[in-house]
Formats: sequence, C-alpha cells, structure tokens
Amino acid sequence: MGGDRFQTMWTCGLAKGCYRYFLLTLFLTAVAVIPGMDQPAVAQELFVDPSISLPTDFVFTVDIAIDCAGLAVKGVETTLSFDPFLLQLDAITPGPWFTGTGLDYYFFDYTAIEPQGTIHFASSVLEGTNNQSLTIAVCHFTALGFGSTPVIFLDVDVRGPDNMDLGFGHSTGDLIQIDQAVPVTSTTFSGLKVLFR
Repeated sequence: MGGDRFQTMWTCGLAKGCYRYFLLTLFLTAVAVIPGMDQPAVAQELFVDPSISLPTDFVFTVDIAIDCAGLAVKGVETTLSFDPFLLQLDAITPGPWFTGTGLDYYFFDYTAIEPQGTIHFASSVLEGTNNQSLTIAVCHFTALGFGSTPVIFLDVDVRGPDNMDLGFGHSTGDLIQIDQAVPVTSTTFSGLKVLFR
C-alpha cells in the first residue's frame, strides 16, 4: 500500500516536471520564431550609400550616411576598408549632416595618414547635437582597375552629448563595382608606392 502511494506521488511529480518543461520549451520555441528576434533591434546606424555603387566615371564619390533614429549625436568616428588595388581614396569631406545645419563642427580626414585601403574620419558637432539622418561624409575615389570590392566597417564610434557610446550599428554587404565600360586612370610608379606605405 505504501509503495503504491509512493509510486503515485513520484509519477505525479514527474508529470508536473514534464509539464513545466513542456511549457518552457513551448515558450522558448515561440520566442525563437518571432521575426527580428534573432538580431538586436538597433535602429540607429552608419551605412554606405548607395549600398552597391556602380560608378560611371573613374572619379566618383560614395557617401557614408547616418540614421540617428531621433538620438542626439555629438560626434562620430568610423573606419572602413576597401581594396586599394582597385580604388584610390583621394579625400573624405563632410556631408550635409555637418555642412547643412549651420552648426560649428570639427571634421578630420585621415586619408593622408592612413594607408590606402582605409576610410577613416573623426568628427564632432562643437556646440549642441544633431539628430538628423543625412550624409555625414563623402568619400572621393579614383578607379585604378576593374572589378568589385567590398566596403567593410571595421569600427563605429558614435557619441552622445555626455560622451557615452550610443551603440550604433552599421550596414553590411556594401560593394563598389567598377565595370570595364568605366575608363580608369593610369597609375605611375610613385602612385603605386603609395599603396604600400
């Protein structure tokens, strides 16, 4: 008789445990299949514009844009990479995120310091902040050959008015495609040496 009671209690406890385990599994499965749950919801980001660039001339520009998602932004520093055998970065200039606001700003282009194959700039609004979504920088390129190169974000540092990192994301899959219909510039020996600084 006592054995039957123990057997009933053990079976009932096992059933309750299995039921709880079943509910937990059902909940986790439901959460896993909700669209967008597999990625962090980061609305604010830096991105290459256009994502796939098809220039029609050997001298062209590609924009780096910012989507602030309403956040107050004080400063931006970012680094990207590209194939230096296909493209030469001539300069980076501030975009309308700075030039169109009427605010004083600081913008530093590292092109003369960094090796070719690197896009790097640091910038800041000197008084106040900006929460607009616009082009933040314009990259000026010269094509050296034909083919395609990914443009890859290596580092993104976007700061708020308290100098805290705002946790901005960035685009992926960005590409510059130089077709053979685009006339390319010839490179001198001194120009090639720049690639290997």
